[in-house]
Amino acid sequence: MACNSCAKPFTLFRKQKGCPNCGFIFCSKCLEHKIFVQKLNEEAKVCMKCAKTDNQCEPRKVEPPDAYYKRIGARTNQMYNSAAGNSKDQEIAERLSKLKQGKTEHQLKPEEEIAKRLQHLKSNFPSTSDNQLQLRLANLRGVPLSVVQSKPSLPAPDLRSEQEQADDLLKQYMEQTKIDNTYKDEFDTLVNDMEARLQKIKGSNSIKLSSSQEQQSENEDEETVKKIIEKVKAETFLEDQVSSTTNDELPFCEICNEDAKMRCLGCRYLFCKRCFMDHKDDEDGCDKYELYRPPKGTYTD
Repeated sequence: MACNSCAKPFTLFRKQKGCPNCGFIFCSKCLEHKIFVQKLNEEAKVCMKCAKTDNQCEPRKVEPPDAYYKRIGARTNQMYNSAAGNSKDQEIAERLSKLKQGKTEHQLKPEEEIAKRLQHLKSNFPSTSDNQLQLRLANLRGVPLSVVQSKPSLPAPDLRSEQEQADDLLKQYMEQTKIDNTYKDEFDTLVNDMEARLQKIKGSNSIKLSSSQEQQSENEDEETVKKIIEKVKAETFLEDQVSSTTNDELPFCEICNEDAKMRCLGCRYLFCKRCFMDHKDDEDGCDKYELYRPPKGTYTD
């Protein structure tokens, strides 16, 4: 194949393009004249012959270029020379011409073709119900059909206002403080009861003992009481420390959940270095920090 204007063959870098007005094939360099094309209802680049006919304001007749006639004439001469005595080729050519004429006469309109294609697509559409699709999905997942048909239960939306949410949080905090106070009162009463009982035991034994034994027993009782009180206090301190380390604080950054490297002295939150620089604020007192090391036994990546 070659260009109909410059007769240069088409290659990878010289691609063929059709003239939007006459429809013949040209290269991109030969389609350099821009005119208004009625078929497209807009301006487009056409060949030189179409541009000349447009400038002359003559009735537009689609005529092929001269190179096209030369090429067609050379081909027809070759065909006639090669098949001069072959009548079958003439019959095939006549039948092809008749088929082309019949196709142009009985050609359907674009709207009728689109409607016919849509009707054909609708007739071939597979009729599969929702139950069959759900059954196939259950078989693929390996679960019963009731699991696929059941709708996921979503949590109910919180319809409370901001004031109601604040009041509920305040009530929860007050109940927690009340529980802590009752626990502390019970602990104090137990300690006082133990001290009173020890004082009674110490007073009853002091009557029977001599003066030297009395001093020894008093010292021993005082030491035992001190040991018991210190032991109880140490146990409560360890419980508070374990609960605070296990439940309240995790050794991760408050923003990106990476390993914490420093603690803000203003808000006492844990941050990594990058998130602390984003969080840093002089007005809120969050401009100073201290290095943080996670306690032993905590989970870190």
